[in-house]
Amino acid sequence: MKTHKIVPILIVAVLLGSQINVLAQESKNEYLEKSRRQKTAGYIMAGGGLAMVAAGSIMFSENFILFGASNAEERATGMGVAMAVVGGIATIGSIPMLISAANNKRKATQMSFKPLPTSVPGYAGGIPSHIPSLTLTIPL
Repeated sequence: MKTHKIVPILIVAVLLGSQINVLAQESKNEYLEKSRRQKTAGYIMAGGGLAMVAAGSIMFSENFILFGASNAEERATGMGVAMAVVGGIATIGSIPMLISAANNKRKATQMSFKPLPTSVPGYAGGIPSHIPSLTLTIPL
């Protein structure tokens, strides 16, 4: 009686497990699209961060005066330091983004969809000698 309950549960678990693995795989185009988005975000973060560091450095200098503000030198110094720090963090944060984009692009180039030969005996009728396959090249 117990085996009648366990067998369907095992079958459902195996079927769900195989579907999860299929959904987890990404295609070549998805890797390329992800790489493009990450590269764009990384360049924006790096450029914006460098611009903020430059603007913060200019505000930090003693010659910058805010528009008619009292105690302008202290406010400009505080805002300049804050902008330079945030810009530096954004610039440093762009590095992992660009590295991840390069890794995704490398994964995409290693994946290919091409027909591969099957190991079917020559006398087997009706079975193609080549089947379409998704391959992943792993350099060793």
